[in-house]
Amino acid sequence: MNSSLKSKLLRNVGANAYGQLITIAIQLVSVPLYLHFWGVEVYGEWLILSAIPAYLALSDVGFASVAANDMTMRVAQGDRRGALEVYQSIWLFISGVSLLVGALLAVAISVAPINSTLSISHISAPQTRQVLMVLVLYVLVGLQGGVLSAAYRAAGRYAAGTAIANTIRLAEWLAAMLALAMGGGVLPIAVATLVTRLAGMLLMWNALRKQEQWLYLGSQAATIKQVRNLLKPAVAFMAFPLGLALSLQGMVLIIGMTLGPAAVVIFSAYRTLTRLLVQVITMINQAFWPEISVAYAAQQITLVRDLHRKSSCITFWLALSAVTMIGLLGDWFVGIWTHHAFEQNQVLLILLLSATFLNVLWQTSWVVLMATNRHEKISVIFIASAIASILLTLIVAPIFGINGAGIVLVAAELPLLFYVTASAISFINENWTTYLKAVTGNPFRNKARLL
Repeated sequence: MNSSLKSKLLRNVGANAYGQLITIAIQLVSVPLYLHFWGVEVYGEWLILSAIPAYLALSDVGFASVAANDMTMRVAQGDRRGALEVYQSIWLFISGVSLLVGALLAVAISVAPINSTLSISHISAPQTRQVLMVLVLYVLVGLQGGVLSAAYRAAGRYAAGTAIANTIRLAEWLAAMLALAMGGGVLPIAVATLVTRLAGMLLMWNALRKQEQWLYLGSQAATIKQVRNLLKPAVAFMAFPLGLALSLQGMVLIIGMTLGPAAVVIFSAYRTLTRLLVQVITMINQAFWPEISVAYAAQQITLVRDLHRKSSCITFWLALSAVTMIGLLGDWFVGIWTHHAFEQNQVLLILLLSATFLNVLWQTSWVVLMATNRHEKISVIFIASAIASILLTLIVAPIFGINGAGIVLVAAELPLLFYVTASAISFINENWTTYLKAVTGNPFRNKARLL
C-alpha cells in the first residue's frame, strides 16, 4: 500500500477518533448531569421525546449516503461534472422531501395525544409539543449536513469534513449543558442545540465553498435522471438508518410504554456503555469506507480484499478485548457513573455486550457492500431483523422485564452476522479460509500491515 493511502487512512482514523472521543465524553458526562438536574423521571421522558424526531432523519431516503459513494467513485474516475450533477440533484431532493415530511410531522404533533400515548406526566402537553417542534427543526437542519459531508468525501476531504461535523456536535452539547446548568428545562435545551447546529451548518458550507469552488450548491446541474439512478440503492440504504432507529429509539419507546420511564433510564445507561465499542469500531470502518470506494472504482479488487481483511482483524481483537474488560468492570462503572441511581443488572450487561460483539463482527463486511452501493439485498434482512426485534420485545418485555429486550437483541444479530459476511466475501471473490485466518491472526505482523 502506498504512503499516500496510508496517510489518508491515518487522517481518516484521526478525524473519526476525535469524533468518537466527543461522543464518548458526551454520553458519559450527560447521564449524571441530566440525572442530577432533572432526576430519573424527567430525564426518562426527555429520552422518549428526543427519540421521536430521530425518525425524521430518514426523510433523505438514504440519498446523501449513496450519493457520497457515487460522487467519490466519479471523482476517482475523473468525472467532476457528474459528481456536481449528483450533488445538486440530491440537495434539491433532500431539501424538498425533508421539508414536506417535516410539515406533515408538525401537523401530527399539533393534534396527537402524545403525553397520554407515551405515558409522559412530568412534562406538560403544550411543552411536549413545543419541544418536538424544535427537535424536528433540529433534525431538518442536520439533513443538510449529510449533503455537505457527501461533498467533502467526494473532494477527498473526508477527514476535514468529519472533524468539522464533530466540532459542531461538541458545540451543540456544550450549549445544551450550559442551558442545563443555568436551570433550563427541556425546551431551552432543545432551542440551544438547534441554534448551535444552524450556525455550525452555515460555517461548514462556507468552508467547503472556499476550498472546493467546483462543488457549489444550486440547481443548474441538477437532473431528475440522477435522482432516478440513485433511487434504488438509496431506498435500500434507508433500511439501515430505519432499522437502527427501530433498534435504538424504537426499543426506548417500547420499553417506556411497557415498563415505564425508569426502565428506559436503566436500559439506556447499559446500552450507552456497551455501544461505546460499536462507536469505536465505526470510527475504524468509516476511515476505510472512502478508500474502499476509490479502490473499487479503480477496479483494484485485491486492494479491497486487503482493506477488508485488515479492518476485520482489527475489529475482532479490539472487540474481544473491550467486551472482556467491560464485562468485568461494567457494573462497577455504571454504579459510579450514575451515582447508584438504580440497581445494577449484570444479566442485562452480558446480554447487551453479546449483541454488541456480534454486531461489530459483521460491520466490517457491511462497509464493503455499502461503500460500493452493493447493499440492496442485505437491506431486506436488516430491516426484517429490526422489525422482528421490536415486535418480539413487545411480547417478551412484559414477561421477562428489561432483560427480555437484551435477549431479543442478541437473537437479532445472528442472521446478520452470517448473511452480511457471506455476501461481502462472495462479492470480492474472497476465500473463506484465508479471510478467517486473516481475521484471527496477528494484526501487527509485517506482511499484513496496512497502516
